[in-house]
Amino acid sequence: MGSVSTATFCKRKTCPSAEMLLLYHDAVLARTFAREVAAHLAECEFCDAELYLLAKFPPLGLPNYTPVVIPEPLFRLAKDLLTTVPRVLSRTLELIYDSDRLTLTDA
Repeated sequence: MGSVSTATFCKRKTCPSAEMLLLYHDAVLARTFAREVAAHLAECEFCDAELYLLAKFPPLGLPNYTPVVIPEPLFRLAKDLLTTVPRVLSRTLELIYDSDRLTLTDA
């Protein structure tokens, strides 16, 4: 009988937090986030198991939360800021490092 590796069964940086999974379970996430979590759960066995565990045995002492509806203009602004900042930052880094890039002849 061969051994089964559990090396890939772990939480990764790209996995949603336990709090996010609980919000997903309680159906209080915005639709875009809920779709992202659902897509992640379809691919990640660890998070799927974590969600099952959290749903079956919720953590004690969680604060009561009431979902708040974000006004549409504020949601669009936040979405635009969060999706454009990495591109601006990566382009800035490209401009900085392209001018100082070393070549094999510099060594």
